[in-house]
Amino acid sequence: MDQHLFWIASRAAGTAALLLSSAAVGVGLTMGGRLVKGRGIDLRAAHEALSLATLIAIVVHAAALLGDSYLNAGALDITVPFASGYKEPWMSIGIVSGWGLVALGISYYFRSKIGVARWKRLHRWTALAWVLGLAHSLGEGTDAGTVWFLAMTAIVTVPALVLLFVRLLSEPSPARSTTPA
Repeated sequence: MDQHLFWIASRAAGTAALLLSSAAVGVGLTMGGRLVKGRGIDLRAAHEALSLATLIAIVVHAAALLGDSYLNAGALDITVPFASGYKEPWMSIGIVSGWGLVALGISYYFRSKIGVARWKRLHRWTALAWVLGLAHSLGEGTDAGTVWFLAMTAIVTVPALVLLFVRLLSEPSPARSTTPA
């Protein structure tokens, strides 16, 4: 096998994970922010498909690193923050982001056991895990300084970031809440 195959596969899967997660976050914020009013388009299936595709891309991204002869990583290096020492803190930020997205994505299937209200509060942390993934890709990614990567990243992340800021600015703070305790 060509020595660069695993590196190329990891790059491609990491890029796919960034694109897919950005689209999933954008769709999720559109649904959660009630930007689609009334009986409009049901985006749940698209959100779920994008989320599952993101999880698969994250697993492929990490697993391919195990075969990369340059990185020469072991299972602990790609699953435990600060275990590898390679390009820190970006590697660990990516690991934390990956685990966060996996755990929060899979939690959807346990929301009846978690409780829907508790799950919704938990699911809000997905935006932080996504932002950490974005930081990882810009801080460590092989292509992070290239024009094509920055343009592609901006195209998918700027809309999701705008939706996130709109969501954060529109939520009442606990001190200003008009709902009785």
